Amino acid sequence: MENKKVFYGWIIVAASLLILAFMWALPMSCFSLFIKPISEDMGFSRTSLSLCSTIVSVTAMLASPFVGKWVEKYSIKLIMILSATLVALGFTGYSFSGKLSMFYISAVLIGLGLNGSSTLAVSIILKNWFIGKRGLATSIALAGSGVGGMIFSPLVTSLISSNGWRNTYRLLAILIIAIVLPTILLIILKKPADKGLEPYETDQSGAKSKGNNKKTELSMNLAELKTKPILWIYVFSTMIMGFSIGGVLMQAPSFLVDIGYTSSTAGTVVSAYLGIAVAGKIILGHIYDSKGSRAGILFGTGCFVISAISLTMAKSFPMLVLFTIFYGFGTCVGTVTPSVLTSKVFGSKFYGEIIGFTNLFGQLGLAIGTPLLASIYDFTGSYNYAWILCITFGIMSILGMLYTVSQSEKLLLDTAH
Repeated sequence: MENKKVFYGWIIVAASLLILAFMWALPMSCFSLFIKPISEDMGFSRTSLSLCSTIVSVTAMLASPFVGKWVEKYSIKLIMILSATLVALGFTGYSFSGKLSMFYISAVLIGLGLNGSSTLAVSIILKNWFIGKRGLATSIALAGSGVGGMIFSPLVTSLISSNGWRNTYRLLAILIIAIVLPTILLIILKKPADKGLEPYETDQSGAKSKGNNKKTELSMNLAELKTKPILWIYVFSTMIMGFSIGGVLMQAPSFLVDIGYTSSTAGTVVSAYLGIAVAGKIILGHIYDSKGSRAGILFGTGCFVISAISLTMAKSFPMLVLFTIFYGFGTCVGTVTPSVLTSKVFGSKFYGEIIGFTNLFGQLGLAIGTPLLASIYDFTGSYNYAWILCITFGIMSILGMLYTVSQSEKLLLDTAH
């Protein structure tokens, strides 16, 4: 019998899942668990402490275009190790902070390290390793953020209760140094050639299709694309999708309590859609691979639109269930679609700089979505107009992304002649 070795790219996928479980879930998903204990201990308002999350997002947003270029140009191990170390230093800074300004400085360190140690770096690495099944490989890795959230949320809550928030942050910093850094050092490789391999290349039927993808991709750099509407429509579509997904994520629990559900029910809903999202990311990635870009856009963003429509009628329990299911799938668009669709629309050659630029707008949408939807509630006393805005943005995002796919095909034909 033929001894078939596991393609090393799948080992990198597994390592990337582990890395994202730490490097995305801990700084992003778990920060809210620290707000109450730190505020009560230090006497800060929750609003002023919550600004740390905004600082992390804005810093990551501003750094994203530069990190995208550096990851393509320099040693991936070095950049990921330095980035993960910055996040660990930020956690350590939190643990020793006595003033708000010290928290804010630590948040800047975390923001600077976020992209280079998590989704952006991983997306670029997997773009190099996979041509066939790129969507599936990327989505499995990105599911690490959800897996990490489910594992670390109860663990961090327990550690804070038993050891205090300062010691918990120090322990998390140690875990990053002890687990994430060796994983990067021992397993992560930037390109298959670094191990004497070729990228994973199969067509939809599973047959080998050497090099075919390379002849059917755009190869325009970021400077060229900035002169064309396709890029700006694409990043605008990414931004309004990030705005909507992030806004619903942060405001839906409060809305559910407002309309009569208990805090426990709202918490159960959040846990349920985060759990669905783990499988949803893998399913969405498979759809992009097997059915194509248009199917992925319609499925992922379509699920979000249905979830937002369901949310407007969530006083009815069956509609709440529909919201939970469809948002679990729809929220995956925020991570999987930019990572996968960017390479499908613009090609692989200049992926690093283009995905870095795209991430800037996606993170901008995330940064402004939560406060803007909250301000709509403050002005109107209701979330109705906020959800209508999210539905509208979701539909606009579908149309914008479908347009970019069509324009990409047209540009490809034009450059082939």
